Amino acid sequence: MRFALLLICFCLPTSADTLDLDYQIDIDWNYCELHKEECDRIANYKHSILPELDMTPAITNKQWAMFITLQLADIYTTYKGLQYDCVKELNPLLGESPSVTKMFITKTAVLTPAIRYDMGRGGLTPKSIDEMNMLMALVVANNYDVYQRSKRNCTKIR
Repeated sequence: MRFALLLICFCLPTSADTLDLDYQIDIDWNYCELHKEECDRIANYKHSILPELDMTPAITNKQWAMFITLQLADIYTTYKGLQYDCVKELNPLLGESPSVTKMFITKTAVLTPAIRYDMGRGGLTPKSIDEMNMLMALVVANNYDVYQRSKRNCTKIR
């Protein structure tokens, strides 16, 4: 016990002792320019211990805005077409003449989990959302075409 106390007393710094906390390192800022062969060898090493990361670009706000706009345009053009007696909804989940609220809720209930799942596993890319937007643009164009034809040839019921 006396030995431990003696060791503690001699190891503790006194107030007269100052600690040098300066960190000196001799690394050149242009190390890879000076040692090009070594840096190239490290960069081209085949068995790296670092994981390879596949970085995919994020979906832009513009792409999300287009996606949401097209979903709303689909609901609107479907609603406009359903105002005529010769037009019926073909989606079996919605029935022949769904309300705007039912179309919105169904679309939200189906798309939200699907998008979250795809985002979680990395399957939703800028390319895939562009493809979905193109498909939805075709759906909206078809809905608009059906609406225009029904305006000319059918009777308005609502």
